[in-house]
Amino acid sequence: MKNILVPTDFSINAWKATAFILKVFENELCVFYFLHADKSYAHNQRSSENNKKVTANNELKLEQLIEKVKSVTKNENHKHKCVVKASQLKNAIEELQKEIIFDLIVMGAKGETEPKNRLLGTNSLNIIEAVNSTPVLIVPKNAVFLTHHKKEMVFATRYEKEFSLYEINFLQDFAATWNASIRILYVQEEEKLTKKQEERKEELHLHLGNLTHSFHTLTNIEVPIGIHSFLKSRKSDLLVLNHHKKGFFRNLFSKDLPEQLKSQSQIPFLFMSSK
Repeated sequence: MKNILVPTDFSINAWKATAFILKVFENELCVFYFLHADKSYAHNQRSSENNKKVTANNELKLEQLIEKVKSVTKNENHKHKCVVKASQLKNAIEELQKEIIFDLIVMGAKGETEPKNRLLGTNSLNIIEAVNSTPVLIVPKNAVFLTHHKKEMVFATRYEKEFSLYEINFLQDFAATWNASIRILYVQEEEKLTKKQEERKEELHLHLGNLTHSFHTLTNIEVPIGIHSFLKSRKSDLLVLNHHKKGFFRNLFSKDLPEQLKSQSQIPFLFMSSK
């Protein structure tokens, strides 16, 4: 039984992410926790009576969301729970993680007011950088999951650290659920891989032995442009990252995209945890 956390602000983008992940795990036993974090009364600036009304209204919206989910999916494999927190989203997730072990966090890519030429919004980037014990799947508004379509996951890595058993197992499990082959991408900044990097590459190859996979290297190109260009050229379905160098994700996703790469806005991004 998988525990999947789905933060929502009741926007169209949040619903698209919800519909997407319900489709991905339609054949698996899951408990979906729908979380709404409302920071507007986190510090009790208004009367307790007003706070109770806001909480009740948010709980009603979550219940309506769950009813919508049930009417759309009619899936007996899935259970649904709603959670309302009077705090910022990051704090709400950290608090919930003390009570529940989540297998995955799923979010929309950005809010309605975020710049159109950026892939991820501020809120998504903050969660990706703050939550490093649980994988985070970011789903753009235009993403479509085709159930019977053979898919391709691009795993971009620098081979800088050893791959944990948790990472390997999660990657294998998600590839099976996704019905996908794995393309491992290294954007080369040095002349060649170090001995340690070569060892980690071979280790990954051995771990993925039973899965369809291949290794690819790009040279003489900036990492962000290299990754986005590779995805575009292969029409890949998912980008997987396990890089936890501070600021890496923000550099990769917060900058304005060149015109020729804006089609990437329909590709989901999976950020693996550092367990």
